[in-house]
Amino acid sequence: MKPRYLLALLLLPLATAAQPLAEPWHFADEHSRRGPATAEYLLGLGAYQKIRSRWQLKHSEVLVGELERITWQAHDGFTAEEGFDWWVSKMPGDAEQLFYCEGRACGSSAQWASRIFDERVLYGHDDRQRYGVWRMEEDGATWTVVLYATDRANRRHFLRMDRLRHAPAD
Repeated sequence: MKPRYLLALLLLPLATAAQPLAEPWHFADEHSRRGPATAEYLLGLGAYQKIRSRWQLKHSEVLVGELERITWQAHDGFTAEEGFDWWVSKMPGDAEQLFYCEGRACGSSAQWASRIFDERVLYGHDDRQRYGVWRMEEDGATWTVVLYATDRANRRHFLRMDRLRHAPAD
């Protein structure tokens, strides 16, 4: 195990902390779930764009902690945007929004889907995506929550939540 992983695990509280946003949105079905597992996570804090002929995040940071990744497909008649708004409304009052974008301001949906989320089903219209990052304390643990919503050309709507429990940022 890399020393960085070991250090991050030692800094995490030993007690199991309650997960933020654990209540499901009832108008979507789970498509996939990975984790929780210890991981190094590239946190996007800016648009995904071409810089000097290379696709990269305008701003980012790397975190290490317990990562859980869940993707949902919205039921017919509901949009990913509605699910995104519902989860944002459930954010704890002390949650700090670190980044938010929507539409083309987020950059390339294809890059978010393949390079950040590793889930091709999230590739949708660049102008029909939303992305947000929040950090919060929950039962003595530091959490970073990432929400991503996208609408595909086939009228399917997908939501993604990445929850990372990690040591507090310096």
